[in-house]
Amino acid sequence: MKNDYKTPGDAAAKARPDPAMPAPRTSAGYLELLKNNPNFRFFWSAQLISAAGDWFNNVALLGLVLQLTASGFASGMVLLTTSLPYFLLIPITGPIVDRFSRKQVMLLANLAGAVLALSFLLVRDSSLIWLLFVGNILLVSSAAFFNPASSAIVPNIVSKRELYPANALSGATWGIMVMVGSGLGGLVSVVFGRDIVFILNSLTFLLASFLIWCIKVPPKSGEAPEISSSGYWENFTAGLAYLGQHHRVISLVSLKSGWNAAGGVLVLLSIFGDQIFHAGDGGIGLLYAGRGFGALLGPFLIKPLAGNDPNRMRGVVVLGFVFQAVGYTIFAGSVGVGLWLAFFSLILAHLGGGINWTASALLLQEVVPDHYRGRVFAIDLGISSLTQAISTLLWSVALEIKVDPVWLALAGAVVWLAFGLGWGAWTRHMSLQPEPDAA
Repeated sequence: MKNDYKTPGDAAAKARPDPAMPAPRTSAGYLELLKNNPNFRFFWSAQLISAAGDWFNNVALLGLVLQLTASGFASGMVLLTTSLPYFLLIPITGPIVDRFSRKQVMLLANLAGAVLALSFLLVRDSSLIWLLFVGNILLVSSAAFFNPASSAIVPNIVSKRELYPANALSGATWGIMVMVGSGLGGLVSVVFGRDIVFILNSLTFLLASFLIWCIKVPPKSGEAPEISSSGYWENFTAGLAYLGQHHRVISLVSLKSGWNAAGGVLVLLSIFGDQIFHAGDGGIGLLYAGRGFGALLGPFLIKPLAGNDPNRMRGVVVLGFVFQAVGYTIFAGSVGVGLWLAFFSLILAHLGGGINWTASALLLQEVVPDHYRGRVFAIDLGISSLTQAISTLLWSVALEIKVDPVWLALAGAVVWLAFGLGWGAWTRHMSLQPEPDAA
């Protein structure tokens, strides 16, 4: 088993220069990265466009389900079908991302998404609601190939000193689109109708596909082991074996699932905005804007807090979970104060979430060898999606049986604080420094 833990002799060894250890490096600036690396510029632009389309689609899809069924349960099933394909397809998506060109996987997944996004145009009455669920499952399945490939390809198109700003910009993309994409999606849906939203979503897939096609992935340097030509299951189990031999990789894979373990608290945003603060759609939108703004800020705090030392990232991750716990504790207490306190508490909480999601991706890209990276990211996204689905179900059931939303917010805070402190204790003797073969 790979020894990822520090020993007492490590401190003495640090005093001696190690010729095999790369010299400390400084990170590139954000503008420098965007100006000098056209491949990342195309990649990030495709991410922005795809994320905008996703939020456009989510708003219209949930609205269509409610219109046809008037069922909160049906809306929950939409969210469930948005999570489960990531988990169920792990044995296939990971090996494909590692065996074939990641650029081609992203391209084909997006082209499939462009076609599948139009399937919702066929859903005209409640008798065709099954088609909506099938279409959503297939659309999310295409994303289950795209997302691990997009995470795994980043170290292939940026240099080591560009890796942090690349992940910060990618992580901030999601926060930007929570704030902007969902609002614009709702506006377009109201003004022009849902059909236009579904068509625009399809067009975003096509435009993103063109940008991905423009990326030129440099040839890999050195002799990297090739993935076996045996079946997908054998390659998947080889990925599991790699995880089992590297405790620090397991610890990094657990970070997103640790957040999602209490991710069910997100169902409270609509409850607080509408039923507690009686602010209607405007209140719900404001709370989601706070969530998005926090997720936007979080990735940019990693560098000031951790510098260029991966081992200092451990403390930053724990701090991120503390931010989440404190934020949702304040969120619970905002009931007696007002909507604006809830808004600012969500900025703090999801600032912590933005830190942890970006740190998880960055550290995995640094420590996992290229020929395992696709499988590791597929497992990472699959398990975290399953955890989110279970958490959402638990918090939804708790609301259904009339548990006080304030207590549910506090429950989320307790889960995050316990996980963050436990993760810090678990990893305190692990080295998070990248290995030479992980590039």
